[in-house]
Amino acid sequence: MEKVRKILAETFSVRESDLTENIEMTDIESWDSLTHMEMIANLESELHIEFTADEIMEMTNVGKIEKMVGEKLSGN
Repeated sequence: MEKVRKILAETFSVRESDLTENIEMTDIESWDSLTHMEMIANLESELHIEFTADEIMEMTNVGKIEKMVGEKLSGN
């Protein structure tokens, strides 16, 4: 999802082209607990969705994040 990757790239100060679905938290130096919560806030604000605490804990790679956002946006 292009919009999600744009938000992630801006949050973590990386190139959007570097974000593949297999990129994990540990692959991005700037992805720590603080920027993780900043990412959640940015996704929720820009996409008008909300995540549960469990979902936030599961958001450990780009593919999972895109899947969760897709489910939220489709109403599942």
